[in-house]
Amino acid sequence: MIQVKEIRGGYGEKEVIRGINLEVKQGEFLGILGPNGSGKTTLLKMMAGILAPKSGEVRLGGHLIQSYQPKALAQKMAVLPQKTDQAFSFTVEETVQFGRYPYQKGWLQSVTREDVQVVSKVMEQTGVAQFKNQSIHELSGGEQQRVYLAQALAQQPEYLLLDEPTSFLDLAYQKDLLDLIKEETDSSRLTVIGVFHDVNIASLYCDRLLLLHEGKTDMLGLPHHVLTTERINRVYETNVTPLQHPFRANPQLMVEPAAPSKASIVNIADGWRTYSSEGMTFSINQPLRILSSHKKNGGFFWKRSIGTGSDMLRDELDDREGLLFYNLTSGPKQFAAEDTDDDMVLYGMRHQEELTIWLVLKESLTDGAAVQLMGQLMHIMKQETSIPIHHLCIATPNTHETEDADLLHERLGQKVHGLLQKLSAIQK
Repeated sequence: MIQVKEIRGGYGEKEVIRGINLEVKQGEFLGILGPNGSGKTTLLKMMAGILAPKSGEVRLGGHLIQSYQPKALAQKMAVLPQKTDQAFSFTVEETVQFGRYPYQKGWLQSVTREDVQVVSKVMEQTGVAQFKNQSIHELSGGEQQRVYLAQALAQQPEYLLLDEPTSFLDLAYQKDLLDLIKEETDSSRLTVIGVFHDVNIASLYCDRLLLLHEGKTDMLGLPHHVLTTERINRVYETNVTPLQHPFRANPQLMVEPAAPSKASIVNIADGWRTYSSEGMTFSINQPLRILSSHKKNGGFFWKRSIGTGSDMLRDELDDREGLLFYNLTSGPKQFAAEDTDDDMVLYGMRHQEELTIWLVLKESLTDGAAVQLMGQLMHIMKQETSIPIHHLCIATPNTHETEDADLLHERLGQKVHGLLQKLSAIQK
């Protein structure tokens, strides 16, 4: 366990850390967050024993961190900085072997069989064994960072301190590195404390978060307790919007630009296409927020295109990643559109006594308003027809508030009535 008790201090006369208390238990992954100048790296240095606090204390396993001899401390704790500059061109294996220095004894300090075994194991763990005979300078930044993680793990520490370890890495390397570290906390009970700039990454990987503000603890707790919109807006002095991760409960935040994005000016009626008896699509050159009622593949999506029909039609369409497509069996289909207004268009398809209805709006809707509108659309459909519904979709260009929701519901009823009349006329 690492215990931090009322520590204060900084550099010279400048006090950066102003009375912080916390405990980090074995096997825990703690993330330290805060804006620039809030004291994140300074706190980490104090916890690592690199910088002595002016007052208060840091204890490692119950002992003051200053009481450890350097080699004894290195056997307990390893530090992985955000970027390491190595002057000499050692091989990858030699670089990882430096992590065994705390265990070497005597003047000769030769490499033991245990050293070789540990180095080999951590190189395999971190995926750098394939580079063992290459110079460290021949590797990419992401590969080098994995080598330095292997070096830190070669110390066989109980505690690993990370100072913005993913700052210079691309997305794949960020994920690989943090997946490795998280796996170590789960499998070997390694305790990890990391400084992060990316609040979303910290939320996904850390068990608890410490949010610093002007050298003090603003909040210490579980990610969903710390990463609230109000708190992040206040501490970082910026505007963020909360997001829901599609697979996890971990909170995610999105920076909100000062100026709203300018949506493309489009004629939404021009986005509709029918393909004989194969099906229909709607596609424009900007992403749409789509809510679908489909039984198996329903929910919210950001997509540029909606499609439904046969496998043959799907195979003909481009832009697979931007397409939300629902397969229907082959057979005769009737299509119609109710597009008397340029800000709301209703498209419909009747196939084997089932209806598919898409409502496309030029104005924005919040997700909550879209759900309410979907309920209204289903209610209207049940009043107007007894034909079963295959699926309904509502598509809008953005997720802002709509001022005239009541008027929208009234107009929707008129459009549904008109659309169903057109489909009936086609069938006759």
